[in-house]
Amino acid sequence: MFSQTELLYSIACTIYVTTCLTFSIVRCFYVCPEAKADKSYYYPDRKVMALLYAIPSILFPYILNPNSHTSWLLVKGYYPLTHFFYCSILLFNYFGKIKNWKRWYISGIVSAFLVFIPLSVLFAIAISPIQDINICFENALENIFFSVGILMTIYCGISMWKIWQWVSEYSTDNFSNIDDFPLAYARGVLIIPVIHALLIWPTVLVNTPMLMAVMQILLSVFNVFFLISILQTKRNGKSLMQIKEEKDELNNINIAEQVISTNKELAKDNQTYKTIPEQTYKKIVLGIDRTLTHQRLYLNPNLRLKDIAESCDYCQTYVSKVFKEQYGGFFDYVNMLRCRHVDEYLAKHPDVTKEEAIYKSGFKDRQTYYRIKKLLCSNKQLFKR
Repeated sequence: MFSQTELLYSIACTIYVTTCLTFSIVRCFYVCPEAKADKSYYYPDRKVMALLYAIPSILFPYILNPNSHTSWLLVKGYYPLTHFFYCSILLFNYFGKIKNWKRWYISGIVSAFLVFIPLSVLFAIAISPIQDINICFENALENIFFSVGILMTIYCGISMWKIWQWVSEYSTDNFSNIDDFPLAYARGVLIIPVIHALLIWPTVLVNTPMLMAVMQILLSVFNVFFLISILQTKRNGKSLMQIKEEKDELNNINIAEQVISTNKELAKDNQTYKTIPEQTYKKIVLGIDRTLTHQRLYLNPNLRLKDIAESCDYCQTYVSKVFKEQYGGFFDYVNMLRCRHVDEYLAKHPDVTKEEAIYKSGFKDRQTYYRIKKLLCSNKQLFKR
């Protein structure tokens, strides 16, 4: 029989494991109605998240026998070993898929080995009928999971830094494709590893079951709120039904010609070069025209303002200023050219699909195309002075 204190420890761990398994099941099977047509697009981390949140079930030895020293080693080692690894993998998997960035795969695999080998040893010891272990072996295990926990904390910090880089990049007009990058979600989700660090490391260092129970209850509450917050998709793209409706609505709108006409008026009216010398301004305009109109660099889906600046052989600040004053902005102008290219490509190749024309025109996917086209149409007044 458990003492009252041991029962408390067992209940706290049970609550934590239950919320994690509930999280896993909901994340695996529930998809909001507007995302059912394209689950992988709206929930790129759904399967990985469901898998990782099922792993806490290995803590059942502590639930059944919180007085066992080996089960205490398991639960004490579990949190620093796994939680920062989970945070890193989920950040890289979600935002990496959105960015089509795969360079984290190798580090993720290496980290998985570093985490699950000692975790497997701890689990095997916890379920073993032999409860007495050598003190030297126990100290070695503690040193290992403590060291790996520090490494995973550093790895998590690197993943946070990478996500913050992407957030900073997409907060400017330096990129030509929005990729439906969920900026608000990216900013908010970076607080999660910080919360975990504030809960887990003090608990590991203090090394008391009571503090562990308090931490498990707090993590359980956090799991509930986090699950509720991510039930709705965080991506800004639209479902396939919405895309079809927008497609029918926008088929008769020639946004490219409207923007070009407005830009011609803007070019005539814009005779004030402000701080940029007049000859330099004209050379930048010619360089932009050469790289985009003649070389058609806008067909590159990863085109950046930096690439145009290098092609024009002028600093990025000057080129950005010319884009804003002469063309309404880098992002708007490049995507206007892409929208026009879609129509031109379809006219020249009547046998191809609209989706193929979209990819050939520098868009990464059709969701981005329809969203940008509608955005340019709704913001066409921004081109007027």
